[in-house]
Amino acid sequence: MNILTNKIIKFLPILIFLIWTGCEDLDFPDPNNPTSETATIQSLVTGAEAQMRSGFGVWIRDLLVVGREAYYLEPADPRYTGELLHGPVDPGGFLCYTPWAANYKVISNCQTILNSPEADAGAKGFAQTVNAYCLMRILAMTDENGARLNYDGDITQTVATKTEVLAEIENLLNLGLANLNASEDCDDNTPGKQFCFTLSDGFSGFDTPETFAHFNRGLMARVSVLQDKWAQAQEALTSIDAWMNGGDHDAGVYHVFSSAANDADNQMFEDPNAATLKLMVHPSFLTDADPGDLRVSSNVVERAETVTYDGLTTNLAPTLYNSIYDPVPMMRAVELQLLQAEVHVGNGDYASAESIMNSIRSAAGATEYTGTDATNAVDRVLHEKRYSLFLEGHRLVDMRHYNKTEQLPLDRTDTDSPDKIVTFPIPETETPG
Repeated sequence: MNILTNKIIKFLPILIFLIWTGCEDLDFPDPNNPTSETATIQSLVTGAEAQMRSGFGVWIRDLLVVGREAYYLEPADPRYTGELLHGPVDPGGFLCYTPWAANYKVISNCQTILNSPEADAGAKGFAQTVNAYCLMRILAMTDENGARLNYDGDITQTVATKTEVLAEIENLLNLGLANLNASEDCDDNTPGKQFCFTLSDGFSGFDTPETFAHFNRGLMARVSVLQDKWAQAQEALTSIDAWMNGGDHDAGVYHVFSSAANDADNQMFEDPNAATLKLMVHPSFLTDADPGDLRVSSNVVERAETVTYDGLTTNLAPTLYNSIYDPVPMMRAVELQLLQAEVHVGNGDYASAESIMNSIRSAAGATEYTGTDATNAVDRVLHEKRYSLFLEGHRLVDMRHYNKTEQLPLDRTDTDSPDKIVTFPIPETETPG
């Protein structure tokens, strides 16, 4: 009897709960799949920031290897020296899928923000800007293969063309700017004074609606230059002149890392003095450099031993980062300066382009250019971007833009699978059937 009584007593709270809830569904939110009803704006913003770093290591290595900026010598996975250098890239493999999925998870967070009744203009402006940024990252890989503009998971919908994706990026950035300009402070309704959420230290100096709009315009300048829209690019650059010409080439927006629990680390860092390295610099970075250029000596070390793996040879180790917690740039002032030089070249103003490039070269200890004209201006801008934006993933995109990918070095041409410049396919998970 005592045993039966104890069982009834133990079961009684559960019975009462079941009677209380009746036949109603028990609906608990899934923390791994936030919706506009289950997640706060702060959690969605924080999640978007964190997710931008997820898959970043694969994404940046993809661009660096295909763009012949670096090798990734990973004996456990020969795809880095196989698929990426001579193709074809497996649409079902992680080199293709991981960056795609990571960026679309960020975009999903952004779409959830936009659909949230709690999102004010500042939150929407943030979401639209970051959405555009992630589409740019995807297009850096897929290029003419395009990307998806529908974010509902319906793979039967047509993949957008490169032109359509670029147009959507512009649209998102303009919508984002309008929202950022219309935002009001949470406390006193002062326009653009403060977001109603907190950003990481990576956005220090760009963490209010007004200053985050500068990042938005920097992205507009980048996407405009890629389309030879010189007037549009100039308008964007003029609006952020204080950032561009503020005297600090490194001022900008960054991915940040830390040793905190559940935080990420900088996957670009490797000890240049370690016995073995995976990430190593393409030898052409040294052979193509100008004498005395500090952008080489401060970012690369020549190791005593030359590494040869899978027919690839180099002794150059990157020293761009000093620890696994060093920040990685999304956009810096020096990029804006070089975009401005590109705009001048596009407009035929070679003297102004030369002046900007020489200012950068002088700071780097390199001899200044003379006689910049139509015959050499583009190559000079590309050279400066290559050395000022080292290992930031711009070179492949830039060489495609000017139809110069044939100038990228092909190290293995006498094999059964000769090297070539590949383009990433749409992942097979995004292809019906």
